[in-house]
Amino acid sequence: MKNTLIAMLTASIIMIQPVVAQTMTETATATATAVKLPPAMFISTINSDDIYDKIRLHQAFTDIDKESLGNPIKIYVHHRLEATAGGTAAGLTSAMLAGGSLGLLPVVVNNDLVLTYELRVNNQSLAKFEYRENFTDAINIYQDQGPGGLDDSALAWAVSTVDQFTAAVIKDPKILSLIEEYNYYFAVETPSSE
Repeated sequence: MKNTLIAMLTASIIMIQPVVAQTMTETATATATAVKLPPAMFISTINSDDIYDKIRLHQAFTDIDKESLGNPIKIYVHHRLEATAGGTAAGLTSAMLAGGSLGLLPVVVNNDLVLTYELRVNNQSLAKFEYRENFTDAINIYQDQGPGGLDDSALAWAVSTVDQFTAAVIKDPKILSLIEEYNYYFAVETPSSE
């Protein structure tokens, strides 16, 4: 009797497992597709609209805007260059050669470009995602890329990080909690047809 009961329980568990796994997969898929960030202001230190345009293509980020001043939710995209040990030595040597040739020779620089995406709510950091890539450039000392200017290869890499950022955002528990709270207070109710 005891063995029969154990066999029945085991059989029922084996039959339930695929159903539970399928339900969990359907729930995860529905959650991933239903995630949509509340309206947010977009701020970037990079002089290009490429990152902004690509982020807005993602369904979770359709409500971001560059001109929503006063919005408590902000997405900051900022970059910095960090010198590498070899890059410092090469940069110093090439800078002396460029200066000695009155700018005829280029300055060779080797830096890590660090791109940071930060989601802030009421000026408090909620989530931060950082991406890093090494670039070596030969630049003219008279060339000005302007503040926030990146060359073509660095800009292409920066734009390529958008997919990683959007994938990470829709899985972050803090951001999912923010979305849930926002939807609780500001959900748009659809009128019922009676």
